[in-house]
Amino acid sequence: MARRGFGYLMALTLVVTLVGAAGMYAFESTTPDGRGLKDYGTALWWTAMLMTTMGSEYWPQTSESRVICLFLALYAFAVFGYVTATLATFFIGRDADNKEAEVAGAKSITALYEEIAALRADIQALSRQNPEV
Repeated sequence: MARRGFGYLMALTLVVTLVGAAGMYAFESTTPDGRGLKDYGTALWWTAMLMTTMGSEYWPQTSESRVICLFLALYAFAVFGYVTATLATFFIGRDADNKEAEVAGAKSITALYEEIAALRADIQALSRQNPEV
């Protein structure tokens, strides 16, 4: 995971969450209908829920905060895909390093090798029987 900068991504995600919450609080604390985010803690909670793709009952009221919400959601989806790929790579790599573990598709690959060897033997036998070819 260190090769892929996983720690840096988590640190960046923390910064994006904190800054995104500050932006949401700045734009949503003074909404005309009074239903905005009342304090930074609430904005941070809302941003964290958005970043984990869980969402919340509150939806941004101002245009600026809707833009922030869009970018936070896109960032969260990208990070979610990255984390998923990193974890999959970690487990596949761990299995590949283990001499005892069976690699996915190993039986199919072994069967193909056997098929190729059999075909090669058939071709050699045919070429010995019929040297003109």
